[in-house]
Amino acid sequence: MGLLSLRTALAGALTAGIAFLAGFAPAPAHGVPTTQPIRSQSTQAWDDAARELMNQGRLSEAAAILDERLAAAPSDVQANFLKGMIAVAKGNQRQAIRIFRSILIDHPDATRVRLELARAFFLAKDYANALRQFQFALAGNPPAEVVANINKYVASIRDAKSLSYNFGFAIAPDTNLNTGSSAREVTLFGLPFDLSEDARHRSGVGIAIETGAEWAPRIGKGTRLRLGVSGQRREYSGSNFDDMTAAAYAGPRLVSGRWDLSLLGTAYKRWYGGRPYNQAKGGRLEATYYLTPRLGISGALAAQWVNYRRARERDGRLISLNAAAFHALTSSSAVTVKGGISRQEARTPAYANWSGFLAVGYFRDLPKGFSIYVEPSLSLARYDEALLGFGRKRSDNSQSALITLLNRHLVLTRFTPRISYTFTRQRSSIPLYAFKRSRDGWAWIHFWAPEAFVHRGKYYLHCIWFAHDAKRHLSRNT
Repeated sequence: MGLLSLRTALAGALTAGIAFLAGFAPAPAHGVPTTQPIRSQSTQAWDDAARELMNQGRLSEAAAILDERLAAAPSDVQANFLKGMIAVAKGNQRQAIRIFRSILIDHPDATRVRLELARAFFLAKDYANALRQFQFALAGNPPAEVVANINKYVASIRDAKSLSYNFGFAIAPDTNLNTGSSAREVTLFGLPFDLSEDARHRSGVGIAIETGAEWAPRIGKGTRLRLGVSGQRREYSGSNFDDMTAAAYAGPRLVSGRWDLSLLGTAYKRWYGGRPYNQAKGGRLEATYYLTPRLGISGALAAQWVNYRRARERDGRLISLNAAAFHALTSSSAVTVKGGISRQEARTPAYANWSGFLAVGYFRDLPKGFSIYVEPSLSLARYDEALLGFGRKRSDNSQSALITLLNRHLVLTRFTPRISYTFTRQRSSIPLYAFKRSRDGWAWIHFWAPEAFVHRGKYYLHCIWFAHDAKRHLSRNT
């Protein structure tokens, strides 16, 4: 069903006062307790009167009744819910979104309200947020006819999404900017060398910015052309540890049945310490398969040729395979699983390696407006040959834990402040590459259509490079 036919059907349902996503229930929405239960005849009268006026299309008169009720009981869920429905009917989707979100702050398991929030996002053309809310609503086990209607929305969203973007800004304290070792000396060729201060771990507070956008105009039935750019930068005092990456991609996207396929040409360039560090060109095949509307599995196979400006011995082909799955457990919780494996070739075999990671995340909306996300992860790297001077092959094992907390009461326009903390510990067969790192973040995020497993892969590659760079700062221990 197309977008126009969906909206026509919704308008008809609203006029009739029946059916999912548009009708006005004769009682509070299922799973949404009112703060003051409706029992008295006078209270029931305002509810019936408001709904009757709404069904007749006399929205302003119904709104006046609800305003009077909310003046006496500002937290009345049913009155707020109907107020949100009026906003949807008038085309004021942003007001409706604010109202439905305010209800879900105290009642995160309210499936009916989450459905209406999803519809408001859909009508506002915020398809990524609409899809997410529909997936959570499906986890609330609504009736079969409601599920069928949601499936039509999900299909339309997959076909309609043409623009997505994200932006994030954070104050970023870091206990180990360069992922440097805490060791004071290292043994090379059997001789002790002191590590310079630049090679050892350095702490500081910086600013992190991440942004990206994708435009996907339609080029045929079920086919779009994806054009995307992204960038990220970490800025610290001075320029020794400033880190910036810019990337771009382009290619066709095909939506067919449960499949979503893309074949993209890709390129990126990275600067570190204010100077070019490396760049790459290649391609990526992406695929998403929807087992159910609330369970999707994504994968990406990429191949790139990477050139290093200051370390030509590391030039080589990088092949990676990443996968991720998202599953809504309940109407207010979800789990993600992400993993990947990659092969980095190099001119010098000591830098060629196999690496991989695995992460499991859990998200939940809590009462009082709080939301939490927790993600432990493991990663490893195995190098082909021994590094010159160390006499052994490098082998790294890393463990990380991420926790993010936000409060849905705090929304600045479309930006949501959040607090994040990440701890990483890497063990290595070569002590120089072992480190501990803690990163905090006070961030303001506006995020649509994220690809979390791709970002996790980028972070892992960053860790590998930082540790390698430390080898350049050695002095003989006399």
